[in-house]
Amino acid sequence: MKNKLLFLSVFLCQISVFSQQGKMDDDIKKYTARIDSIVTSEKLKMNDEMNLVEKNFQSGNLSSEELKARKMTIAEKYEKIINDKVDAENAELQKITKETAVNSVFKKNSDTVKTTVVISNKQGGMVQVSTKKEKTPKDYLKNDYLAVSYGFMNLTKDAGSLNPFENDSKMRIGNSHSFEIQARKERQLGSFESPFFIHYGLAYRSDTYMPKRPLVVAQNNEQIYFEDFTQGSLKRSKLRNVYLTLPVDFQWVLNPKYTDYEDQKYLDGKSRQFRIGAGVYAGVNLRNIVKVKYYDQDNKFSKYDYTLDHGVNTFLFGAKLSVSYGGINLFIKKDLTPIFNDHALFPNKNGIQIGIDLMKLDF
Repeated sequence: MKNKLLFLSVFLCQISVFSQQGKMDDDIKKYTARIDSIVTSEKLKMNDEMNLVEKNFQSGNLSSEELKARKMTIAEKYEKIINDKVDAENAELQKITKETAVNSVFKKNSDTVKTTVVISNKQGGMVQVSTKKEKTPKDYLKNDYLAVSYGFMNLTKDAGSLNPFENDSKMRIGNSHSFEIQARKERQLGSFESPFFIHYGLAYRSDTYMPKRPLVVAQNNEQIYFEDFTQGSLKRSKLRNVYLTLPVDFQWVLNPKYTDYEDQKYLDGKSRQFRIGAGVYAGVNLRNIVKVKYYDQDNKFSKYDYTLDHGVNTFLFGAKLSVSYGGINLFIKKDLTPIFNDHALFPNKNGIQIGIDLMKLDF
């Protein structure tokens, strides 16, 4: 449920960034304000109930199992309340998105709007979807788009390690992963012949860590740690951290080609380009949740999840290196600040990922 709300928030943010229609921006701001109000109000109520249950546990009136069960019941109750209230606002969202589609198709001028789907495009994404009119050489050097990327993750002992295969991280290498949606702007630096570009924007990042079986993440007394699962046969356990990040990348075209248009020389943005890039990103943690699926002693499928209250740092800062050619854009990201703090009894605390850009939606 919260993933859906966060994805919706990022989607609405990128519409607000790229839209040229002031009224549309105002409508979106009003809608997101109502959603934020709903979530904030119900979350405060939920926290009050959670705190009351925690006090009962600390006073000895509840066992740890009763504490976990009551917290799960409270979380499910407020999840349903928030979902129901958000669904009640869907009519307004449908109205806004319908107006967006109409304004995109029926323009006041006679420009022809094209929608294309390109497999292995030349701008750095496996799939590209464009809703722009025919571009001039200048247009190819200035882009606004939505990018989707995927990376395999692991944890390292310190910020200086670049080894993504450290076995003592207690994470399943190849199964832990990161998924990110970025609303980006691309701008050329310098003249129209310059091979240098800057990319910046806003991103929603979801990191999923999967401990090695039969380990699960547990929390107690403001600490989180790994423990063996003992309630049956473990199917899957995961820890998911969600962030809102601000990435900035600088890219250099190594094989620039040029074209002439209306007596002006331009870097040819349509040609196949070999690029290298470097950048940084800063982010804020939005939520952390543990999910466990298993088969109990009677071989009956069951699951549970809960929010981590401690152990994950609020802020994130890291660096990124990338290389791309044609439709392939590969990158490595290193979290220079630890993902986990002193409340986490983990051997490794710094994140690293190797990934690829999957899709580009060009506006």
